[in-house]
Amino acid sequence: MRDPRIRFRGHGLAGVVLLCSLTAACSEAARLIAEDPQSGFALYRSGRLSRGEIREICRLGVEEILVLDGEAEARECSFRREECPALAVRYNLAQNEDTPVSADFLQAFDAWIEEARAEGRKVAFRCRHGWHRTGRLAAYYRIRYGGNSAEDAKHEMHEIGRMMSRHPTLDPQVEAYADFVAGRECSTAPDHCVGSEADPGALSGRFAADVCGPQ
Repeated sequence: MRDPRIRFRGHGLAGVVLLCSLTAACSEAARLIAEDPQSGFALYRSGRLSRGEIREICRLGVEEILVLDGEAEARECSFRREECPALAVRYNLAQNEDTPVSADFLQAFDAWIEEARAEGRKVAFRCRHGWHRTGRLAAYYRIRYGGNSAEDAKHEMHEIGRMMSRHPTLDPQVEAYADFVAGRECSTAPDHCVGSEADPGALSGRFAADVCGPQ
């Protein structure tokens, strides 16, 4: 359900807080998706973060991050000692763009978001480029918390993303999210529906406190 206190940010330049170079290796800059100025809650999406960008999201107040490409050990876990000691990595598994996430993962994501909103924390999630796995999860957030239709969520996913034609299964996965949120039977092909298998990073519907371990 959409909370009237939450400001849902679009994909225009006003939502961009970091710059991204226009090269083949470009990762999507961190973008503010939603914020509640009253509580302090904010949610960002991003591609892979450099050392300097980790320092920047720390300056913005981001306390926790989900890493959807499984590369946190070489980046967040490695850089945070010097750049952002307070940053906790709550999830670090390489999701597949063409394999739907599980209900366990979405349950853990919902619990994480609801805790962050209740406690007024700033959080983020990312994959490698910030287009496909991140775009898919952002679409879920829009449907679940922004009240967006599947069509609107897909539109934003394509507006921000690049090379989207490489992953044609993303659109029906987002359509399946709308069914999942509404409590309906999945209306897409079974291969695109929210999965029922266990996610080792979201056991019992919760993310780990910090997958990086002690600093």
